[in-house]
Amino acid sequence: MPPKTNDHVPMTVWCTLIPPGEMGKLVEFEEELQSVNQTYEDWLVSMRGKSLIGSDSGVLLDRIRILMINIGIACAMNREAAEEIQDILSSNLRKKSLDLVSELPDKPPEKLAVKETLTAFFSELRFTRDIFPEEEIGNVTPEKVKHQGESKSMLGKLRQSTKKVDQQKVSADAVLESSNILKRIYMRLLSPDPWGDY
Repeated sequence: MPPKTNDHVPMTVWCTLIPPGEMGKLVEFEEELQSVNQTYEDWLVSMRGKSLIGSDSGVLLDRIRILMINIGIACAMNREAAEEIQDILSSNLRKKSLDLVSELPDKPPEKLAVKETLTAFFSELRFTRDIFPEEEIGNVTPEKVKHQGESKSMLGKLRQSTKKVDQQKVSADAVLESSNILKRIYMRLLSPDPWGDY
């Protein structure tokens, strides 16, 4: 029996690349989904042989972008299907990335600045675009961050002030952390259940 979407529309095609909750949006693109599913399988085969050692954010984003390009090719003349599938995949990758960023520490202020930088970076990241992560991250690194006051009093603990941070160090740390987050996202894409619980 073929899987069904949340909308109870029977689907003869099931593509593990698409989160189960999003399949209902693609009912009219079953033919394209077959091609995308095969493209994803081919991408998996080609990527599983590539090492993660020394892979920085730029390399990982390039590998994901290759998948996006191949999805466009798989959909042939149906640009609407390609864009819908790429949008679904991008928004879910962005959400997973931001979930991982939310787990980063808020203290001290430099760590908070890294977290704020990565939140801004991943919120705007387009996985279909060729970018230079170091440059993009450098552009969103804050000069100052809000942090808890140093006073031991109750009022002091609640008071927030701003603290200047070393932008270069924060940017470098954010680039390194972005690589760690993208490795986790990339490894999920290579797994049998990309959208399962982390």
